[in-house]
Formats: sequence, C-alpha cells, structure tokens
Amino acid sequence: MRISTNQIFNMSLNNLNSAMTRMAEASMRNSAQKRVLVPSDDPAAMGGIINCRSFELETEQFIKNIKTASSWLSLADGVLQQTSTDIGRIKTLAEQAATGTLTAEQRRSIGENLRGILGNLLNKANTEFGGKSIFAGHKLDENAYEQTLHATTTDPNLPGDSVVAVKGASETSIDIRFTSGGTVGTDAITYKYSSDGGKTWKNGTLAPGSNKLDLGPASLELKTGTAVTEHTDTGGTRLIVRPALEYKGDDNDDLNVIKYGTTQVDTKADGHFNSDVLVRIDKDGDVSSPPVTYSYSLDNGNTWVHSNVSADNRIEVPGGSLTLSPGAGTTVSKGDQFVIRPNTADLRLDISQSQSIRVNNVGKDLFGGIYTKPGATNPTPSPDDKNSNLFETLGRLIGFVETNDKKGIGECVAELKKVHEHVEMKAAEIGARMNRAASAEKLAEIRKDNNTALISRLEDADLGELLSELNQSKLIYEAVARSSRMISEMSFLSFM
Repeated sequence: MRISTNQIFNMSLNNLNSAMTRMAEASMRNSAQKRVLVPSDDPAAMGGIINCRSFELETEQFIKNIKTASSWLSLADGVLQQTSTDIGRIKTLAEQAATGTLTAEQRRSIGENLRGILGNLLNKANTEFGGKSIFAGHKLDENAYEQTLHATTTDPNLPGDSVVAVKGASETSIDIRFTSGGTVGTDAITYKYSSDGGKTWKNGTLAPGSNKLDLGPASLELKTGTAVTEHTDTGGTRLIVRPALEYKGDDNDDLNVIKYGTTQVDTKADGHFNSDVLVRIDKDGDVSSPPVTYSYSLDNGNTWVHSNVSADNRIEVPGGSLTLSPGAGTTVSKGDQFVIRPNTADLRLDISQSQSIRVNNVGKDLFGGIYTKPGATNPTPSPDDKNSNLFETLGRLIGFVETNDKKGIGECVAELKKVHEHVEMKAAEIGARMNRAASAEKLAEIRKDNNTALISRLEDADLGELLSELNQSKLIYEAVARSSRMISEMSFLSFM
C-alpha cells in the first residue's frame, strides 16, 4: 500500500502536537505544583477538591463571624467592668451621704458628683461598635438611652402608675409636697415645691379638672382620679422629680398577637418563639364552646400544618400556645388569622453550621432605667425589681441626696449592693459567651487546617514525579520532532 507524502506529513504533525500538549501539561503541573488542574486529570479527586473549597470558604466566614462576635462581646465586657468600678464609687458616695453629720450643702455637693457619674454611665450605655449600638437590641442605629426626668414617691399609699409623665428639664431635683389632700381631676389641691433642697419653696394649685403640676422649668402629670393627702412630718404625699435614663431600644419580653378578620375575641400568647407563628381558623366556631379547628404556619404562610383541633380554647403551636377568650365577641370564622409575633431584640451570628451566638444586648436588662413597653403610653421602671435596676437606683439616690432625705439615701445604699451583684452576674454571662466564641474559633481553625491538609492530599503532586514526568515529556517531544524532521527530509534521491 502506498503511503502518500500528505499522510506522512499529517501523522508527523499529530504526533508533534500530542507530544507538545503533553509537555505543556507537565510544565503547568510542575509550575503549579499540582497533580489535578482540571476535572479530566482526576474526576473523583476534583469532586472532593470542590467540596473542600466550599467548606473552606464557609469556615472562613464562620471565623470572620466569630472574630466580629468576640469584638462586640469584648467591648460589652469592658463596659460592664468599668460600670462595676463606677458602682463602687457610687456606693462610697452614697455611704458618705447617709452619714448623719453631713449638712444639706455637703449632700448637694455629693449629688453633683453622682450626676457626673450618671452622665458617664449614659455614655457607656450608648457605646457603639462600628457605628452600631451594642446595648439597644435590634435598634442598632439609635442610642440605647436618653436622659430625661422621672419621679419618686415616698408615699406608700400612692399607686405606682399615678405619675403619667414628667416633662421639661431641671438641673436639680425638685421636692414636691402636697399641702392639702383631694382627688386629682376633681378637687382643688394645693402643693409646694423646692428646687434647691428645701432652702426656698414655691406654692402651686392643682385646679379641678387639671392633672398637671407646674414646677417652673418642669411639669408633672398625675393620673386623673389619684387620691393624694397632705404631707406632714409623719407622712402624706410627696414626690421628687429627679434625673432618669430612658431605654430607647427594643426587648425580648412580650409576645404580640395581631388579628386578621372580623373576630372580636381576646387573645393571649404564651411560650418562647424565635419568629412569627401564623394561626388560621379552619372552621366556624365559638371560643365559649370549644373545640377550635385550626392550622398553623412557621414560614409566613408558605406551608401549613392542617387538621389541628384544640381540646379547649387554648391553641397549641410549636414553642407555646395561643389562648382565645370571649371579648367583644365570642365567635371565630373560617379564614380568621392570628399572628404571634415575638419581640426579638437579639442579633446573632452563625459560628458553625448548627450554632449561632448573640452579640448584642438589651440595655435595660443590664442597666435598667425606665422603659415604655410596646402598647404602653408612659415609661415605667424596667425591670421593676429595684435590686436589678442600676439607673433607677442611681436616679432615686440623686433625688434623695439633693433633697436631703437621709432615709431614702439609706434605702439606696442597701439596693446598690444587690444592683452590683446583678451587674456582675450579667458581666459573667457576657464572659461565658466570649469563652464560647473563643472555643468556637479554635475549633474552626482546627477544621480549616484539616481541610487544607485534605485539599493538599487530593491535588498536590510529588515534586520528584513532576520532574520525572516533565523530563520524560521533553524527551518524547524531542524524539518526535527529530523523527518528523528526518521523515520530512526523505525523498527518492535519498535512496539513489
């Protein structure tokens, strides 16, 4: 069979290209020090490499989250440590003010020092990390606290919700004493007030139909219907307007229920929910004569769990329950819906595939103060436990010191010891979260190193083998090139 010159040329060219490609691939592997560069090199190994790369990116993000969480928590821990030191100073000043030999002027001087500490604590409570407030719950772009005025009463018979609002401003505490008794909003009631610790007094009258006490630069509104009595040395109604810090963030306290439909039943939710839970009535009914047929959804209505029947008017859902009770009406109709919506102030960062860590804090749970709860119209101490409310204890202490009330000062001294324990406990909780973050970071680093080692085993090449392959491919290329050149030079005259 005759072999044409064209066939010889094509075969030589193909062999040359194949040898050149092999040498180029060997050169690339040698340059990258990798055994697997493309899926065709080792499909099984490449699948493992892709999974490892994905795990590596995920782990790096977890490590970034952990470092961010550690920074937030470390800053909060530092603030609480400084706050603990400030409480020590407050206790010292309070004990000095409680000394019976001090004059009213000396106590006012101590009051100025306490106001300075209150201002420093306000700055600490409004601490930011990267422009985000760390003590305001989810309200990261707002200050956690604002300074305002609030009132303390020394009358044990005056209900706690008697003070509706305190407005205006005052650089000193205002001592208010009623000089006649009566019912707010009905009777004409007289009172006197002092802004200089009792040196001088001004008189005022609360007219019938009014609930607002004029205190010069400030005013105090009492709840209509409140009964007050004349203040004497043995008792009566007395109020002290003094500084307070109001929490402006959000909380984790309450569960809100939103109704959709025509039903007028009353609702109450109980339990712990991390997100909204939707409840839908599937059959007309009456909460006075259960059962109630319903469905619920945990993903904002995308999917529903059907055919649930309550034994009574208490509807059970994952995380807790929704209780329906007679209100303006008792009936529920098919299609009526209720949304259980928790107050979620927590900001969490994922630190692993199955774990997250809370990095922010609800300021009122740490420092206290006054707070207007969702749905409420006026602020109240929160928490209402005096032994857990640093800012309110300090505010009342300033009021007692500036009005020369030794008994009130003594009460605050006792409270400060408990408050100090509360702050230390909260600091310990943050410390525990810091330790958890540190442990998670160590584990993530170990996983990252193990993953890197696995990738190396899958794709890295032996240097000796690479050099041998490269030299071999060069020899083959040179041999093919030499052979092709010799063949191309052959002609009929070569055989003559």
